[in-house]
Amino acid sequence: MAREQLKTLTEPMYYVLLALTKSQHGYSIMQTIQDITDGRVQVGAGTLYTLLGRFESEDIIKQIAEEDRKKIYALTDKGRDVLSAEFKRLNQMTADGARFFNDDGSVIDQGPFEGEPLLANEAAFAEDESEAAAGEGAGEAGRSRRFKPAFHTGSALV
Repeated sequence: MAREQLKTLTEPMYYVLLALTKSQHGYSIMQTIQDITDGRVQVGAGTLYTLLGRFESEDIIKQIAEEDRKKIYALTDKGRDVLSAEFKRLNQMTADGARFFNDDGSVIDQGPFEGEPLLANEAAFAEDESEAAAGEGAGEAGRSRRFKPAFHTGSALV
């Protein structure tokens, strides 16, 4: 496995390493992953043993024992570093995303895209139009105050 591939882990990779914070054999790793995720993530034997072989060749895990033909694996220091880096990356992604979601997981309406007029101004413009039609706010002064576009520039309204 190339080093570049270890900058971000796949979900099965992450959970295999997470399970190996406690030394265990293959079948136990699969069970631990199911327990950790309440059954949401299931890593099959083929995927698991492929990952174990790749992690072992990269010195991310090591076999520490063999009991009844079951190989017991543990994280190496490098493996702990890889897992820790991924944990921090996932936390940062979650923190970044938290600004865009309500507590119930629904997306917060961020308004228009950059350069697109705000809907609130469009509503104000329509109000001014109806006032002008009724004789209120007519004339050049009324027109100049009617529509002052506010544009979303990414960080502030201008």
